[in-house]
Parts: sequence; structure tokens; C-alpha cells
Amino acid sequence: MATGQITWEQFITVNNDARGVRYKFEDLCRQLFTYEFLSKNKIQKYVHSNPNNPGIESEPILNEETDKYIGYQAKFFTNEVGYSQIKESAEKAVKHYKGKLDIIYLFCNKSVTTTRDSFKEIVNLLKDAGIEIQLITDTTILDLVRKYPSLGKYYFDDHGISHEWLVNEADRVIDVLGERFNADFNVDTAAERNLSIFLQNHNAIDYFNNRKRELVKKIAQLKWELEDFYAYAHKFSEFMDTIPDVKQECIHDVETWQNTILKTFEEDIAEINEKIETKKAKYEQVKNNDKKEAYRLNEDLSKLEKLKKLFYQLELSESEKRLLNNSILIVEGKSGIGKTHLFANEANLMLKAGENALLIIGGDYLSDNNIFEQLKSNLRLDFNFENLVDILEVLGETNGKIVAIFIDALNESWKPQLWKSVLPRLYNKICSKKYVRLAISFRSEYEKVLLTEQFFKVDNVVKIEHTGFMGNSFKAVRKFLGHYGIPFAPVHMFSRNIYNPLFLTLYCKTYQGDEVDLPILYERILEKANEKFAKVIEKTGYDPSYNIVLPVIEAISKQTLFTGKRHFEKSELEGMPIWNTLGLAPRPFITKLIQENILQDYERNGKNYVYFTFDQMNDYFSAKTILSMYQTEEETRKFICEKVLEIVDGEFKNWGSADLFTHVCALYAEKFGKECIDIIQEINNELDREELFRAYIESFEWRNKICVSVSELLKLCENYSLEYSVLWDQFINNSVKTGHLLNADALHNTLKGYPLANRDYVWTTFINGKTSDEERLIQLIQLYNKGDVLEGVNKEQIRLLLVFFSWILTSSNRWLRDTVSKAMIEILKENFEYVEYLLKLFDDVNDPYVIQRLYGIAFGACTKRNFENKEVFKSLVYFIFENIFNKDIVFPDILLRDYARLIIEQYLMEYPDELQEYDLERIKPPYKSIPIPDIKDEKYSDKIYEKGLSWIQHSMRFEGIGMYGDFGRYVFQSALRDFEVDDYKIFNYAMYYIINELGYSGELFDDYDTSMFRLTYDRHYVLKTERIGKKYQWISMYNILARVSDYCVMKSVGSMEEDVSYEGPWNPYVRDFDPTLNEHNLVCEDVPFFVEVKEHMMNEIQEIKRAKDDSSFDEEIWINTVPIFYENQKEDLLLTDERGIQWVALSKYADTGKGDLAYNKLLIWNWLYGYFVTDEQLVTLKKYADKKVNLINSDISWIPEAYTIYNREYPWSSGSKSIEESQWENIKVETGEMKSIIEKVEEPQFSYVEILQKKYLGEFDEDKEWDELGTALDEKISIPVVSKKYTREEPVTVELGRVLNSCQDLIWEEEFDASKEETISVSHPCAEIIKVLGLSQKKYDGYYCNKAGELIAFDTALTKQKAGLIIRKDALDEFLSIKNFHLVWFVNASKEIHNESLMIKKYTDWTGLLEYKGDFVEGDYYITEYR
Repeated sequence: MATGQITWEQFITVNNDARGVRYKFEDLCRQLFTYEFLSKNKIQKYVHSNPNNPGIESEPILNEETDKYIGYQAKFFTNEVGYSQIKESAEKAVKHYKGKLDIIYLFCNKSVTTTRDSFKEIVNLLKDAGIEIQLITDTTILDLVRKYPSLGKYYFDDHGISHEWLVNEADRVIDVLGERFNADFNVDTAAERNLSIFLQNHNAIDYFNNRKRELVKKIAQLKWELEDFYAYAHKFSEFMDTIPDVKQECIHDVETWQNTILKTFEEDIAEINEKIETKKAKYEQVKNNDKKEAYRLNEDLSKLEKLKKLFYQLELSESEKRLLNNSILIVEGKSGIGKTHLFANEANLMLKAGENALLIIGGDYLSDNNIFEQLKSNLRLDFNFENLVDILEVLGETNGKIVAIFIDALNESWKPQLWKSVLPRLYNKICSKKYVRLAISFRSEYEKVLLTEQFFKVDNVVKIEHTGFMGNSFKAVRKFLGHYGIPFAPVHMFSRNIYNPLFLTLYCKTYQGDEVDLPILYERILEKANEKFAKVIEKTGYDPSYNIVLPVIEAISKQTLFTGKRHFEKSELEGMPIWNTLGLAPRPFITKLIQENILQDYERNGKNYVYFTFDQMNDYFSAKTILSMYQTEEETRKFICEKVLEIVDGEFKNWGSADLFTHVCALYAEKFGKECIDIIQEINNELDREELFRAYIESFEWRNKICVSVSELLKLCENYSLEYSVLWDQFINNSVKTGHLLNADALHNTLKGYPLANRDYVWTTFINGKTSDEERLIQLIQLYNKGDVLEGVNKEQIRLLLVFFSWILTSSNRWLRDTVSKAMIEILKENFEYVEYLLKLFDDVNDPYVIQRLYGIAFGACTKRNFENKEVFKSLVYFIFENIFNKDIVFPDILLRDYARLIIEQYLMEYPDELQEYDLERIKPPYKSIPIPDIKDEKYSDKIYEKGLSWIQHSMRFEGIGMYGDFGRYVFQSALRDFEVDDYKIFNYAMYYIINELGYSGELFDDYDTSMFRLTYDRHYVLKTERIGKKYQWISMYNILARVSDYCVMKSVGSMEEDVSYEGPWNPYVRDFDPTLNEHNLVCEDVPFFVEVKEHMMNEIQEIKRAKDDSSFDEEIWINTVPIFYENQKEDLLLTDERGIQWVALSKYADTGKGDLAYNKLLIWNWLYGYFVTDEQLVTLKKYADKKVNLINSDISWIPEAYTIYNREYPWSSGSKSIEESQWENIKVETGEMKSIIEKVEEPQFSYVEILQKKYLGEFDEDKEWDELGTALDEKISIPVVSKKYTREEPVTVELGRVLNSCQDLIWEEEFDASKEETISVSHPCAEIIKVLGLSQKKYDGYYCNKAGELIAFDTALTKQKAGLIIRKDALDEFLSIKNFHLVWFVNASKEIHNESLMIKKYTDWTGLLEYKGDFVEGDYYITEYR
């Protein structure tokens, strides 16, 4: 601006708005103060004015260059200088900042007379306080403004840019956007979150602060789970509370959070790592010998790993760091993905929140002029756009907040390439600003047109891809469809367009209760519009049923096709010949099209423009126009070649025509009954051909008619070098579409034809990669796995979905295979009739991995089916018996046989009088199979392999055959140890089987398996993708174990056992997956909640805290006093729920909080072991309890545990028999008396060392005594012995006989079942209760119901309560009456005082006998030991 315009008169004129000149002057002074005195600061460069700050406008700030603390005061006077005001401010500054402030800069619009006495008083007042005052007044301020042109432009030029101007501009743009933006409906997306971080707005602030709060909440939820390790988490949680929330002015503090945490907790993390390594080493030592200890160590390792991860939860991703620190954001994405809605919504929200944003759309720029000229014109500016950026910077600086410039849809400009020269200039301008940030968007395919290659290489630019609802498909689509009242079905999830808001909008607006593809949606839009055009049509003499809208749309499309334009002036459309042809008045018709949202209009520079509401409609109707223009194939192909693709001398020139081309191909097929993809053969460039072919294949998702067979299509894919992934994605996307060329039936026929290894090469390696939560397939699998019910799903879709899911079972990704298995079980329990169908369909598939798991899924579905389906179940059993067991050779897979047997056993359990016509001995092992042959010794262990086969060779080696592998030693060889086998022969055959029978080859799998090997952590970490070779190792092992169990003798355990025989894969234990247990099915919503248990627990914790904080705390009194805790534990054995139903705890454990031990140093814990006893046994127990005898011993203080049994096979299966027996225990109890035991012991007369001493010291005759004592040194020495008697005291015990433990713990470990995150341990009632009362698990796992479906018993740990395993009182009373039993609880409890190192320094052990008396519990706690 002109220098002459920078005057105080101009300042008053420009800034005389609602906010007032005085406030604008303060803003100007703050910015000048910052520019002049803080610009060289590195730590703090900016200040924020505080209207209530005493004496100066903001807190003193350090000038790092001069090392002085400075502040400023702004005084604007209309008339004369008010020295009294200046003095008043100086007095306040002295009062509040004496000793903290060195210099005050006084900004004043008037000249200050320094010789005036009143000013001298001010100077002296400040000087006495050690504060210097420096004047910046009148023309000096104006000179400084001239030094900073952006300030001059903002404060002294009548530019008209304000928050109101930005709001009005956004409103105008939003009107133009029409249906492309809906302010009332928004679904959270990753792009929206990233944009918020980039703009540092309130959503970003909430996002970061919520991460911190969620972490604190997560830590609190882990209190009971982490137990002994919670002290670390508690300390961390307290520290987290000291980290202040970030605000917009300090948002970058989030970048320091992680380093602060790691530095503060460096020692703690080191301790945790040390514990992890120690426990890993111990686990390796005991895993094969001590199952219980191995389980405990595994539990500890899981807790420690979870604890360790907590310390890294606040680490920012690299993307988040770049978004926070860069000034330019590029958002790209496919057409209709929601880029426009994203920008419009963000701008709208910012402006409504009082923040500032400029919204610009590329479609406004329709001329050939320079973009900067068009920006100036369209925004109606009197200055250039770069000056506008300067003004927006000052606006942002004034408010202390980011000002966003959104330029959406650059590709929609008339000449998008014009942006290519503009963006580098904009880059330089934006990079010089602190508060202005630029976000641009465009369709992905326009990147090379809009940006130079160097643009992405410069700093300060960050790019993200807007993927629509991808990553949030399930939640977003369900919400979107629900908004329109449309039921959600699997077909929605498989649609590639489902994450595209445009597609969803079209789908919802035209929904007619069926599933249709994109072209039909466009047609339906016109049909619906035509219905509303009825009056217009009737007036012109047309039959209302005639679709008069279609020819008009086709005419507009023809204009687009031949001009290349997508935006038209209304006058252009009015001049189309179609109006005369149809006899229609153009203006009302065009207006109606706009009202129906088929077209959108907007005004620019006095002219009215229109365009298709949805850009993709252009391509479809343009393609339709082409096919209507020409009647012969030859003419049509010529036009496609010359005009659509613009192939000139073999060169493909129309790079943006891929979408139009695919629509033309689709309509060509419908018209001529054949494909025209061969046209691309005219293109010389191979990459161009491949890109077009890829787009063609991807169009199959929405095409109605495809005139090519699957085999022909596969040949074309090979010819055009199409990646298998593109084809498989199309099979997935179309998998549940009835009659589609590429649905699940076609996938089945295609994959079934491959040899095993070839299929794993082309398909399994692809499906293995489908693990990201952003994958729609994974979201659907997880949806079903969690038991979510989808409405409006027809049976045919379910069948196709199950066929497709079955082929995922080829995967060597354990998590994917196991999770889809659980998902299939959830589907099949509602659609049980498809179980037999799947087994028959896949019966001859050549992948044992698939067949084995399908039988496992079948068993899971049998145990979980929601309806009896007896006849369907019976048919399934007949098929399995005939197909598996009633054959000369039984399928050689040890797990498949087990699943098949369990299905038949379950049927017999439910219908014991059935299947009399079958020889049921055939379902029991041993079975008939082909014995392991004696093959030529190929010395596989010594061969030198590379990559894939090398991994197999090393992993498969047994101990004793070279350097053993983990799989070979700890998995395969461990399973074989129970059999009399030749390990070397088995290893040799296993390698032969993998290479020659299964077909593993390095040529196929070297690269893939090598990449997987690098990603492998350890054999306990199963949530990973395994090598294809590892899959073949498992197949080989299960095959060989089946055949070994058929013919090889099992080893006897101990000399007393004879005739040991193999009974099932629970011994040796090789089960890997529980199909009857789902971690998402363990929480039942309709269960009783016992408020008193929670209240009692809180009271007990408070009791501990009160004791700890009591200054008169006496350790002796506390440790010997019966606590409230024990009284409550006894009281909580009988519970009443909110419905008045009474419950009884069969067994339980509780403590006052091990996690708080580090702080309280006091702990009380309590086990109550429930047993069923007879009348006589009860009398004996009460007799000794009355004597306060210690009743606890190792026979009593335990709950039976089983690690090898499936959840729902308990307690009826063959594998459960030994478990049921272990629930009965022969026990002894002490009487409280002691008895003397005399033992005669023979002890050596001399020690071996004494003999040697006598020999070499010459203390006996060589010839005589040595002969008596033993033989020569080089022979075995015999040492003389003498008999001695010893007397010892031991407790007197009485035999109580067999008692029945009321509980059974079933524990399913993490080892190889990746469908769960951690070990699942659930307490179950003993088998006798289940059988006598006829209980079974129904809808939920771990919850036992009677035949009427009423809940009878469950482990309250499943509902996060600490009430133990409980049973309904009426059911318990019935059981006790039938069996003539009594329920008693043995008490095993302790009170402990710990020292600073958490070692026990004092304790009392408590015991007792509590008896269930029906309406109350009788018995007491008493001390048995004190230390």
C-alpha cells in the first residue's frame, strides 16, 4: 500500500468497527513488540495479551538476546496524552513485577513529552524499582509499521477482510456445493482427525488430551489384572495426572510427552524388562515339566508386556508429528470419497467456533487466466491473493489461532494445469507464515498434472490420502444406512465403494429394498426425478410414464463428451437442440433438475453455471451417449479408440479417461454381448495397457453383465500381467452377490483347481496380508466374531459368505485363520443347516489345513447352535460317521478325527438312545491308516538348503538330530515322546512329506517365507503370519501323529501301568484351537450384579488405608484381630440379586489389593474352597474345627485345573473322564495331636573321604584293613553301615475319605490359539452338579443354564465381580437333597505386614470351617500360625 496511507487518521478510519480502535491498537502494539524484541528468541517468541494483566499488557518475557525481562504497555489517546493513566499502570507494574521486570516499552499513538514533570515522576518511580522505560510513540510506531508491510495492509488499508467476510464467503461456497456437503450428517474419519491435527483446532486438542485421559482410565481398569505389578502402573498414573492438558497455544507440548515419560521412568522400565527376561528364562526351564508353573509364568509375562506397553501409549506417530509441524497439507483421494465434505465441514466448524478459515473450490476457476488473477476476481479483492495471505496471518496472530485456507478440488478447475505454476509461489508464501496454513485437495489421478515432482521433496509439505469410510467402514456405513432406515448386510461391507460417501448417498436415495450396482443407481435417480416432473410433462402432451428426463441428461452428457467441460453456463444449456426436439421450455426444466439435485448451480461474476451434482454421473451418461450414438461395433470401437482413449499412433493421450472407458466397456457388453477390452491392444506402452486393464477389472464390482468366462478372464489377467491381488480383491468384493461371475462359488471353483502349493503361492500369500483393522474384510470378520447380528441378510448371502470364509482357512496367518473360524461358528450356530453343506463341499479339497479346521468349526457350531435342529444334527452325524470313520482308511489328521468324534459323542450325549445301528467303537482310536513307510534315507538333516527349505529344516529338527529347532523339539518331538518311535525316521519322513507330498518348493516360497521369517518374534507370539513352510510343518505333524497313534505303542508311565493306549489328542496334548470358546462371548449382559460385594470390597480397602494412616497403629493388635474383610467374605457367600433371587458362592478368592501393597504395606487375602461332604465327614470336620485345628493341607487347598479340554466338551466327552475323577479327593485332616515316630536308619560307618584319608595317611594295614573296607581304588568301594534309631514328632491325622470339590477350572492358554489376546481361565461347577441338574452352556460361554434356559451358575470373574463361582440357591438345595451332601468351605487366609522391599515381615495364617445351613453360614475364622 502507499506509504502516505499509514497515518493515524487512516488507522482510525479502517479500524472503527464493533471491536473498537483501542483494542486494534493493542493488537498492533503486541505484534510490533513481538517482531522487534522477540523475533530472535528461540524458546519463547510470542506473547498473549491479558486484559486483566496489572501494569503491562502481558507477563514479563525474557529477551534472550539482551538477557533482560521485558514487557510493554499500549496507550491510545483520542486527544491529549493521559500521563495519570501511564503513571497508574507504572505503579501497578512496580507493585507486581518489581525484581521480575527490567524494561517497559511504552507504545503510544501520541508524542510523549519526556521533559514534563509528570513523566519524570513515572521514570523515577520505575527506576527506583529497577525498571527502565523506553518510548515507542506516534511516528516511530508508524515507521515500524512501514517496516512490516503485512501490518500496514491489515491495520491501515480498508481491505474488508474480517471474520464476517470469511463466513459470508464460506456460505456462498457451501450453497454452490449443494448435496456434496451435508452439515447435519458427519461420520468421523481418519482424514478428519488428521486435518484437525494439522489445523491444531479444538478437535486436535481434545484428541491429544483424551489420549492421556484414556491412558489413565486404562491403567485404573488394569488394577486387578496386573495385581503384583500394579505398583508400577499406579506410579505412572499418578505421574500422568501431573502432565497438564495441552491448549492451542501450547499444543506442541504433546511432542515432549513421550520423552518425558521415558526419562522419568527409565529405571522402572529397565526393571520391567529385567523381570520379563527372567520369567522367559524360567518358562523355558519348566514349560515341559510343570504345566501349572508354566501357566503362572505365562500369566506374569502377559501382565508385564501389557504393563510395559503403557509407557509408550502417548508416543506420536511420524505422521502426527509432520501434521503438527508442517504448513501445507495435500489431501488426495478418489472421486466421491468425501474430500469436499471434509473441507467444507471443517471450515464450517471453525467459523462457527469463532475461528477463521477461507474456503475455495476449484470448480470456481473456469477461465484460461492466471490462477492468481482468477482468485482475486472470484474473491472480489482490491489486492492480490498474496496480500490476502498477509492479512490472514495478522488475523491469526491477533487471535493466536491458525487460519486455514482450504482449496478444494483443484482438478475441477477449467484448466487444472494452471495450478502447477501457482502452488510453488503459494508454498513460499505460506512457509513464511506462522498462523496461516494451506490445505489443498484433488483426485489422486491428477497429481502429476497439478504438482511438480519437486513439490513433495521440499520441507513443510505433508500428504494424506482420504479413504472415506475405510478403516471405519462398519461403524460409518451402519450409521449412514441407519440414517436412511436401511438394514445393514454383508454385501455392504464387501462393496469396494462402501467407504465412498458419494456411493452411499446414491445408494440410500434410490434404495428399493434390493442390492443394485452403480449404473442402476444413476438410472433410478432419473426415474425418481421423472416422477416429480409429471406436471411439466403433461403440459407438453407427453405420457407421464415416459422418461423425459433421460434424453435431457444424455444431451448434457453429450455436451460434456464433445467439449470436455463439466461446468456450463446456463445459457449454454438453454441453447441445446434437445429442447426444440422435445418441445420443452428449458428454464423451468433446468430449474427442476437443480431442485432435484441432479444438477447444481452457482453464480460467478454475474454468470450462472451448472454441473452434475455427482461427478461420476458424467462418465456413466457420457458412456451411454456414446453407445446411443453408434449402432455398429465397428463405429463404436472407432470412437472409443480415437475419442475416448485418444490413441494416436499407438500413444495413449487421454490420461483422465479410465473411468469413462470402464463405463463404455460395461455398456458395450450389454449392447453387443461381448467385451471390448481388446481395444487397449492398440496402445504401445505396456504400463498404460496394464493400468487400463486394472481399471477394467475393478469395474466388475458394479457391472451388471460380464461377457467373459472366469477361465477367459484368468487368461486375460495373465496376458496383462495383472497382480493377483487385484483379481482376488474382485472375488472378495463380489463374493456374496448371487449369480455374479466372481462370487464365492466362482472363487471356490477357481481355487479348488489349484495344486496345494500353487494355491498357497497365489492365494494364501495374498489372504495372509488381510489383517489390518482398516480392511473391510477384517471388520466384517470381527463383526461376526463378536456375535453381532445383521438384519436383512438372506440365506443365499449367508451360504456364499460361508464358502468364501472357508477359503480363508488356507491362511498361515494364525490370527486370521482362528478369528474367521470363530466368526463362522457364530454364523453357523444361527444357520446350522450349512454345516454339513460345507463339509461336503470341501470334502475333496486338497488342503488338510482347510478340512481339519472345517471339522473344528462344525464341532463348535454343534455345541453352540441356537436351536435343537435334531434332524439336521442327525444327518450331519450320519455323514461324518460314513465319511470319516466307516472307511478302510480314516483321514490321517489327529485333530480332524478328534473333532469328528466329539460331534458324534455330543449327539450321543444329547440323544443317548440313538445311533444303535452303528458300530460306535469305530469312532474310538486306534483307527486304520497307512503306516509311516520306510523311505530312503535322504539325510535331510545334513543337506544344505537355502531360504524357505532351510527354515523348515532348522525348525523341524528334533533334539539329537543336529541343532534342534523350537518346533521340532518343543512341539513335534514333545508330542511323540509318549510313543515308541524312531525320531530320526519320523523327521526324515516329515521332510519327505513336506517336499514331495505337499509340494513345498523354494521357487514358490523362498521370498515370501524369508520375509515372514524376519517378522517372526518367538514361538509364544502367535498373533502373526507364519511361513507357508510352517503351515506345511503343522500339516505334516498332524498327519504323522494320526498314523503314529494308530500303530505305535504308547510308553508306560511308571512300572505299575500296563497296556497304555492312545485315547485322544489331549494326551499327548496337541490341540491348538478351542472352537467352543469365544473371548467375545464371555460377558453376559443379563446377569445379576451384587452391589454389596463391591461395597464390601471398598470398605475393606478403606479399612486398610485407615489402619495405614492411623498414627497409633499397632502391628501386633492389627495382625491378630479379625478384620471386617473376613466378616464380609463370610457374609458374601450368600448373595441376593436385584430380582430377589438368592445365590451361593461355591468357591472364591479375594484380597484387599496387591496392587496397592507398595503404598499400604498391608495385605489381607482369603481363599474359600467349597467341598461337598457326607453327614459323617461333616461331623468329623466340625469336631476338629471346634478345636481350632489347622484344616488346610495340600489335598484341600486347590481347585482342579485342566488345560487340555475344550470349554463345551466338559464334562461329557471322553477327554473329560479323567478330569471328572480328579474332582474327587481322598483327604486327611489333622486332629491337633502329635505322635512320636521311631525310625530305624542305616547310616555309613565312614564317609568316602574318610576312607581315602585312612588310605593315604597310613592309618590302617594295607593288606588287612583295606580288604575289609572295600576293594582297590580303581574298583567300586563298598562302605560299611551301622543301624541307628531316631524319634520324630508328626501330627496325628484321620482319614476323611473321598470328598467332592465343588469347582473345576478350565484354562485355555495362549500357546497356539490366536483368536484370543490372552489366556482364558473360567471356573465351572463340578461335573456332578452339571449332570445331576442337567445344566449346559447355552448362548454365552461359561454360563450354565437349566433346560428351561434359566441361568443357574457362572464365574463372576467373567463380569468383573469378585464373588467367586456362584450357583442359584434353589438349584444348590436341589443338588444337596438329591445327593445327600453338605456344602462346606475350608478357609485358607492370611494377614500380612510388608516392609519397604515388600517382603513379609509379619503375618498370621487363618483357617476355619464354614458350613452352608440354607439361610445362613455357620463357622468362624481362627489363627493357626503367627510369625
